[in-house]
Amino acid sequence: MIRNFNFNKYLLVFFCFCVFNFSVSQTGNTVKLSDKLSELERKFDVHFSYNHTFFDALLINKNINCDSISNCLEVIQQKIPISITSIDGKFYTIIPNRDALIFKAIDVETNESAMSLQYQINNEAHKVVHEEQGVFTINDVFPLDSIHFYSNFYKTVHLQAKDLQKTNSLKLYKQQISLSQVLLKSYLTSGIDSRIRDHSLQINTELLGLLAGETDGDIFNVLNNVPGIHSPSGKSGNLNFRGSTYDQNLVQIDDIPIYHSGHFFGAISPYNASIISNIEVQRNMLPVKWGGRVGGLINMTTDAKIPEKNSYEVALNTIFAGATINTKLIKDKLSLLVAFRTSYPQFNTPKLTAISELIFQGSKLEPESDEINSSDNFDMGFSDINAKLNYKINDKHNATLSFINIQNDLYAEIQSNNSNNQIDYRDLELDNWGITGKWKAHFSEKWTTEVRLSKSKMNIYSESEGFVLEQRSSYQKYDNTIKDTRLITEATYKHNDNLQFDAGYTLTAHDIISNELEEENEINTERQQNATVHSNYLSVQKNWKEKLILTLGIHNNYYVPLKKLYVNPRILASYKIDNRWYLKSSFGTSNQFIQKKFTNDFDDFNITNQLWYLPKEDINPLKGTQAMVGGVFENSKWLFDLELYHKKTTDITNKTDNEQGNLTSKGANLFVKRRWSNFETWVSYALSRTETDFNGVSTTAFYDQTHIINLTGLLTLNQWKFALTWGCFSGIPIIYPDETDSNNANIDYSDRFDALHQLDFSASYTFKPSKGIKSVLGLSILNVYNQDNIVNVFQNTSDNNFRKASQFSPNLQLNLFF
Repeated sequence: MIRNFNFNKYLLVFFCFCVFNFSVSQTGNTVKLSDKLSELERKFDVHFSYNHTFFDALLINKNINCDSISNCLEVIQQKIPISITSIDGKFYTIIPNRDALIFKAIDVETNESAMSLQYQINNEAHKVVHEEQGVFTINDVFPLDSIHFYSNFYKTVHLQAKDLQKTNSLKLYKQQISLSQVLLKSYLTSGIDSRIRDHSLQINTELLGLLAGETDGDIFNVLNNVPGIHSPSGKSGNLNFRGSTYDQNLVQIDDIPIYHSGHFFGAISPYNASIISNIEVQRNMLPVKWGGRVGGLINMTTDAKIPEKNSYEVALNTIFAGATINTKLIKDKLSLLVAFRTSYPQFNTPKLTAISELIFQGSKLEPESDEINSSDNFDMGFSDINAKLNYKINDKHNATLSFINIQNDLYAEIQSNNSNNQIDYRDLELDNWGITGKWKAHFSEKWTTEVRLSKSKMNIYSESEGFVLEQRSSYQKYDNTIKDTRLITEATYKHNDNLQFDAGYTLTAHDIISNELEEENEINTERQQNATVHSNYLSVQKNWKEKLILTLGIHNNYYVPLKKLYVNPRILASYKIDNRWYLKSSFGTSNQFIQKKFTNDFDDFNITNQLWYLPKEDINPLKGTQAMVGGVFENSKWLFDLELYHKKTTDITNKTDNEQGNLTSKGANLFVKRRWSNFETWVSYALSRTETDFNGVSTTAFYDQTHIINLTGLLTLNQWKFALTWGCFSGIPIIYPDETDSNNANIDYSDRFDALHQLDFSASYTFKPSKGIKSVLGLSILNVYNQDNIVNVFQNTSDNNFRKASQFSPNLQLNLFF
């Protein structure tokens, strides 16, 4: 018995030894192609020119049997698809053979062709390819490339290009994925997905497709296409989330809160899409982990991956120039990501003129608005910079350090109309910076923790004389500073695939300093407020048999100045009827402490509309209550999404008389999309009513639009992409300035202005001007047929002039990637 056991053991050891030696011998027989070429250079006294990085990844048998350089190269070409040329037999040029990969993608169950696929070649960026006349085409593919195909409905396929070239057919097998991982892929366009479990939109800027009216990935313009999100003023930055004004939404980038609407007073997004990897958007109540706002969520995170190779991007358009660098400092350990954009000094374009006219209408600069940046007397510009260090401590621990700076400058002077030849001027500056340090640890497959520390500061400075009203005013100065410090700790425990717990604590310190000086009204005040908020949350997510996902949570805030605890329960539910039908609902409350006063105007040029406040004895924190129910249907061709909602925000403060009241919004959002091979079309419809209630008097909100309809078509033709959107919106209510007698007003309307409508267009062309460089040329036009869209009556003057949305606004853009 003992003898037999020993014999078996020795036999097993001998077998393992043989297998090991066989494996070693097989591995030892190959060598990098670049190393083999170096050996041939020394042996035959020749020189090869080739891409070392590319050829380092190719392996070949090191024991090639050849007795001359021509014979050796012939053997190599038989084994690896490359072309070798030489003029004098001494110097050789070697290039890989690339060709178009043409294939069909067939569902093995239904025998139907897929219409679009997401793919990745080796470790390059993900791309999307569309079916045309029953086949897919991917250009410039090397036969030994590894290709990975992804689809929302099918299992991921991994293969080499040469294998697909042989069969010309890609077999797709249906996959069953966890309900918690279900994504409605390409919800609006590629790169915008809808996540079922929490009803959020997830935007991957790397995959972001073309949308009408933008070609540079302007984040605000992208969000303007989302059902339930709309900018009634025509400025892309003044986004309204289902009745919540922009200042009621939580907007942050790498945990740095943003307290302004963007460049050029909200006309352009201040966030560089080239450095942002993901954007989480929530139209309903905030997820349990977030607090401090009563509206929606725009949570942006910059790229945290350490690149395998350095990459560079240059962007040029008629508004700004920018550059992005993503470089590895220590291989697989440390990388630096930097992005910078700036407007052009002393440079004017049709796009900038349209923005200038949009911003300065109703002010003393309106007559000169088309002369923006034409002289030293009227300059406006901006810049923004992002930087991030990514450090991989080990396989379980990562650390990042993020920085952002946003700057805007305006200086304008005009000759006064009085007889003293005085100069009226306005000097306005915005400086916003923030920094965040983050440490993330994966202690095990079940435990994950994060600690983040952020600090930010925003300063708006305005100085003017004789610039505000038609009647010349005296010297005015406003200086408003907001400082924020946040310490955030979070922990996630995933008990199993069906049960997850999340908990966290946030310490927030607000500090607001405002100085106001008006010589004419003899106002010289300084207001300083500070407050500390302690927040914590706890949530549990339960998945019942892949049918129902339920998230129960509670978010608590203790506001130190008022010594009061605010408790906010939240619940989300998603139910899977089958692989195509889903139901969803949510309910919750939230509180907002730092806030703006409510004003019946879209005027961002008025500095007093930009001031923020903290609750005190006479100003309560805002309280928001939101509820939503809806359903989704999706198959390979159709997508239907319907949501019904009700929102109420209490204790909003009216800027006019400091009275507190309520804001209520209710409505429905319907989204219908139809997919063809290389063409997609969708319609979104928003039905809503938003009202304010001050002193028991209920009034339609000044930005209310009962009906909002968007019709969009997206077309892809090889390297060309086209997007066209026509929007039609209900007229906005007419709100008269307090000092205006509406009976004597020269307005030929009843209670609302006429309906608004406009056509937006975009086109892009992708090409490679030279080896290693990819280029994208894009053209976008807002308001193609230059429709006059009136949005309200100016509130800062006694004249009944009308504020209009953006006019015809073209923009040309070129992106270079290398």
